[in-house]
Amino acid sequence: MQYYARDQLIEQMKQIALLSGNFTLRSGKTSSWYFDKYRFEGIPSIMRSVAHHMARLIPPGIDRLAGIELGGIPMCTALSLETDLPSMFIRKKAKEYGTAAQIEGVYDKTDKILVVEDVVTTGGQAIIMINQLREEGLDITGVVAVLNRNEGSTEAFEAENIPFWSLFSREDFGF
Repeated sequence: MQYYARDQLIEQMKQIALLSGNFTLRSGKTSSWYFDKYRFEGIPSIMRSVAHHMARLIPPGIDRLAGIELGGIPMCTALSLETDLPSMFIRKKAKEYGTAAQIEGVYDKTDKILVVEDVVTTGGQAIIMINQLREEGLDITGVVAVLNRNEGSTEAFEAENIPFWSLFSREDFGF
């Protein structure tokens, strides 16, 4: 299996997922650029390469990966396949049918869990989800993301004592 080198991966992602225009981000901020993760998450060679490089960011002792819907789930799955770490999936709110679960998959409350995100701007949504998971008794040890837009996320995670790693930052894409 071949992987793109980090600099080649950045170029591939720029061509496929980096958009220019006027965009409103989840945080409510506006931006002249947008990193559309869905444009690369469907391309096996890119996802495989992203997972390959992200695997090196996973701290020792992690038992399970957790992807937050929606964008974190494909990335979590790819990272799980790359590392052979089992994964679980987190809904933003519990579903209203079937098991009515917010946390999907097999896990143990003693697992050391790493949250997998795609793009992080301020970290606000991830922090909300992590606090909910911790209230459920889960041991969330940190967050790993594909892209840190560097718009307050690092400081927000630090303020909450949540370790945070990202494969890329906005500077890697020229911003």
